[in-house]
Amino acid sequence: MTTTDRFREQLIIGRPAHHHDPPGDHDPLDLRPATAFEAITRHMVESLTEELREIKSRLNGLIFMMVGAILLEIVSRMMAA
Repeated sequence: MTTTDRFREQLIIGRPAHHHDPPGDHDPLDLRPATAFEAITRHMVESLTEELREIKSRLNGLIFMMVGAILLEIVSRMMAA
């Protein structure tokens, strides 16, 4: 098959000539931990993720409080002048 023939087939079908559909009789990927080490590691990573999420929310709150305090200071100095 020449390059021109493959290009024409691609235009007609809408996919490459060498493309094959994946077989439909395969098992889905099993994501459950297979060993105790994997289970413990996954639990540690999930708890670390939750702790980082909490730290991020606290840091965001602190940043907004600082920005608010700075803006309040600027406005109060402008009103006093």
